[in-house]
Amino acid sequence: MKSSNRYHIGSVILHWFIGMAVLVQISLGFWMIDLPKTPPGLRAGWFNIHKSVGITIGLLILIRIIWRLMHRPPSLPDFLTSKERLLAKAGHFALYISMICVPLTGFLGSSFSKYPIKYFNIELPKMLAANDSLKDLMRELHEVSVIVLLSLITIHVIAVLKHLLLDKKNILNRMWF
Repeated sequence: MKSSNRYHIGSVILHWFIGMAVLVQISLGFWMIDLPKTPPGLRAGWFNIHKSVGITIGLLILIRIIWRLMHRPPSLPDFLTSKERLLAKAGHFALYISMICVPLTGFLGSSFSKYPIKYFNIELPKMLAANDSLKDLMRELHEVSVIVLLSLITIHVIAVLKHLLLDKKNILNRMWF
């Protein structure tokens, strides 16, 4: 595969690091929901870790978006149909939007909480007043955004597997080390 058909190594690193971090973060999020509120501090400690990692991933996603704007991706492979090209572009756009919505709604939900946001035990300044209605709305949007993101990731992986296994085209080389 010609190097012009491959993503820049910076894009590859960001793709795989953020992808794995997002999957670990979502797993942590689902796991910690059922943590009991006693003993005091256990649940809050895990929520603070989740928030800290989420803020970090959110910042990495912003870096990735800036990187993407500065580094044009390779053109789509010739073997893709026009429908597949449209779906690939729409899917990537939806992934980026979803990757923005998940940390943003999580951050806003925490910002509307009466509790401070601690970034790896450093208390961040309170930017928004506590508002239970907005906190609950952001929590709901956060959960929906996570489900949408997981659905998009699943479709993304299925598309890669379809090209690898059915089309016998190693499209994965474009985004591999």
